[in-house]
Amino acid sequence: MPKEGSPPVSRSRIVSLYLPLWPTDRIRKRLGPDAPAPETPLALVGREGRRRVVLSVDLAARKLGLRPGTPVAKAQALYPDLVLMDADPEGDRLGLEKLALWFQHRIAPIVAVNAPDGLVLDTTGADHLHGGELPMLKDMVHRMAGAGFCARAVVADTWGAAHALARYGRLAI
Repeated sequence: MPKEGSPPVSRSRIVSLYLPLWPTDRIRKRLGPDAPAPETPLALVGREGRRRVVLSVDLAARKLGLRPGTPVAKAQALYPDLVLMDADPEGDRLGLEKLALWFQHRIAPIVAVNAPDGLVLDTTGADHLHGGELPMLKDMVHRMAGAGFCARAVVADTWGAAHALARYGRLAI
């Protein structure tokens, strides 16, 4: 318990910014007008050992039922309209690092990459600079959407709680 007259002890506030479609959103943004239409299912492929498998899918492919880990031959047979492109895990990682720096300059002084699909921000004591926690989270998600990226954000006392809620909870912004 703090002594009388001492400043209040602030608890940690950690934001998990989850980018569920990061690889496919990034490819679409990079391709610009040459990118497949949003309603066209897109899968990014790579290798797991000797097998060629789907590593990432966009929202249209998810709606069809396609999931990462599906062998490419099976995906092509089940979904003939599927657009396949090579995955770029290194580009995805570098893109997250650039995004982390951007958020570090604008939102919070401590930001880390949470590969392969997100960022972690320590916003302890910084939320008031953005109008409070809820406006800050809404602004983060809005900025990502404006740049062409699907995002969910949650703030919690710990990284684990924020991470889990952003990916699996219903409370995410």
